[in-house]
Amino acid sequence: MADNQPLIQIQLRQNIKDLISNSPLKFEEECMAQVNMCWYKIGASFNSENLPSVVVDKDLKLDQVASVSIAIDKDVGHDIENLELSIRSLPDNSKHEAYQGFLYDLIKEIKSAGWKHYYSPSDPRISGSQIDKVATPNKVLGEYVLSHPWLDPDYKIDLEQWLKVDDFYNWHFYKDGNYLKLQAWRHDSDDQPKERGTYLVSLSFTTEREYWVASFSETKDKARWKELLPERLKEFKGIRNAREKKAVDAGIEIDTSYQDPPIKALD
Repeated sequence: MADNQPLIQIQLRQNIKDLISNSPLKFEEECMAQVNMCWYKIGASFNSENLPSVVVDKDLKLDQVASVSIAIDKDVGHDIENLELSIRSLPDNSKHEAYQGFLYDLIKEIKSAGWKHYYSPSDPRISGSQIDKVATPNKVLGEYVLSHPWLDPDYKIDLEQWLKVDDFYNWHFYKDGNYLKLQAWRHDSDDQPKERGTYLVSLSFTTEREYWVASFSETKDKARWKELLPERLKEFKGIRNAREKKAVDAGIEIDTSYQDPPIKALD
């Protein structure tokens, strides 16, 4: 039935006016003059029978999209730098195995569209091949990491490990200067918490500028992100090196074949 639903084509770095004029569905606009920001949204009930499909950057098609959200910082420009999508997955209180299968199928589609596994720059490059050497689902040797080997999109974990993950599942990807986080929030059934649950699934896309600007907290630093980024990357590399040495000393292999993707703004 998805083929008969409205189809929204969205490209990162596309002018927001072009998206609005070509969209089969109307975007609601909300602006705050004080911060020179506008938000553009499409939203519907997850139970709606007419949820649209969204194609991102011409390659990745996502069906049953319940909400689309884009924030435009007019101080930067009018191009799309970020995109948030929430999608309908399975009926509430489905089996955990079914949700697990749904999410791994979605990961397969994401990878088929050219997105590759991405390690956060300060995280150790420990792939899913080392799952059995990492005992906890959020930390590696006592340190919290964003790119955890249990959630390497190139590997699958068993159901026992799956249920040990605390509430949020995050998989990270990179493609052509853009970044993607696939996230699922799990709420276990009250009656059968080990067997059934409800998952909210979302995808967050960001451009290179949007991704790296978030590394800085001060407004004045955000404006100088290109200038400041090389030093920040050195800091990240130092943290990664220390974590990788700790991992090697503990008998955990490092995925040395992985190299950080190029940052076009620094070329």
